[in-house]
Amino acid sequence: MEKERKNFTEKSYEKLKNAIQEIVNEEDKKDVYALSLCYSCDNDDLRFPKVTLNYNTLSNAKEESYNADTAEEAKWHFDYWLQHDMETIGGKKDTHLKKWFAKSPYYYSDEENDRAIEEDEDLYEKLLKKGDKFDKEFVKEVIALTKRLFDEGILEQHFDRNIPVLLYQKDLEDLPIAWTKKANPTKLVKEFVEYWDGD
Repeated sequence: MEKERKNFTEKSYEKLKNAIQEIVNEEDKKDVYALSLCYSCDNDDLRFPKVTLNYNTLSNAKEESYNADTAEEAKWHFDYWLQHDMETIGGKKDTHLKKWFAKSPYYYSDEENDRAIEEDEDLYEKLLKKGDKFDKEFVKEVIALTKRLFDEGILEQHFDRNIPVLLYQKDLEDLPIAWTKKANPTKLVKEFVEYWDGD
C-alpha cells in the first residue's frame, strides 16, 4: 500500500504545482491572496474523496463586498470567490487514488457496495466505517501536501510571499477549519479563522 500511496502523493503534488503555475500565468500574482482546496466525494461515495483547487483575488473580494454582508464575508466565504476549478486531486477518475484504495486495508468492491446499499444493513455499517477511515487517510495526505507547498517554498516562489491554502467542505463545519489550521502557518490563517470562529 505504501508504494501506491506514495505514487498518489507525488502525482498529486505535481498537479498542484502545475495548477499554481497556471494561476500565476492567468492572474496578477499580487492580487491573489488565498488558495482553497474544496473537499467532497464523487457521488457521495467515500471511496472517491477529492479536493478541487481554487483561488481568489483582492479585486474580486472588493467587487463582491457589494453583494456580501461584510467585506470579510466577501473575502473569506467561498460563495463569493471566483469559481475557477484549477485542478482536482482524487475522485473517481484519479487512477492513482483507485490503486491506493485497492491496496489499502479499507478496500471494498462495487458489488459489496451495491449489496450494502440494497439489502445488507450490517455490511452497510461495516463499509461505512472502512470508507470513513480511508477518507481520513486521504485528508491526512492533503494536509501533508499543503504543508509541503510551504516547506518547499512553492507558494513564496510563485507569489513572492506565502499565502494561505484554505481547506473546506461546501457546508463548512468545524472540521475543515481544524484541517486549515493544521495545514498552514498560524499567522497566515489568523484572519480566516477569526472570521469563521466569530460567525
